[in-house]
Amino acid sequence: MLEYSIVVVNMIPKNKLEEILIEFFNAENNRDWKLYETFLSPEVEWVSYGPPKRNTVVGRAEYVKTMIRAYQNLSAEFKVLNMVSDLDSGVVMTELELLSRRSVDIFEFENGLIIREREYYDDIPWLDLEYKY
Repeated sequence: MLEYSIVVVNMIPKNKLEEILIEFFNAENNRDWKLYETFLSPEVEWVSYGPPKRNTVVGRAEYVKTMIRAYQNLSAEFKVLNMVSDLDSGVVMTELELLSRRSVDIFEFENGLIIREREYYDDIPWLDLEYKY
């Protein structure tokens, strides 16, 4: 039986793809980059639509390097708030939270590996502007 160190709120994996993602997230929160990379296709693509600009990373080695840099000097673990799957198309949508910052991440699978991740953040800079109504 797998032990999960991530905080999952009202969510139990409902299928194999969600189980894979839970293991992937567990490796990320534990900073186990050797295990983490085993979930990624060699051709994986990660596109982040977060401030300050869109960022695209292609390839397993570059993806892992990017994540290592992102977590440098950061001990916080993220929470999985929700997951929804479409097994016919091999897609899992997740809602995640890290340090009160939320994102929706869409993972696409091919042959049991993550081939693409698209990440959308909820904290676009204009949301922080004060408006007078």
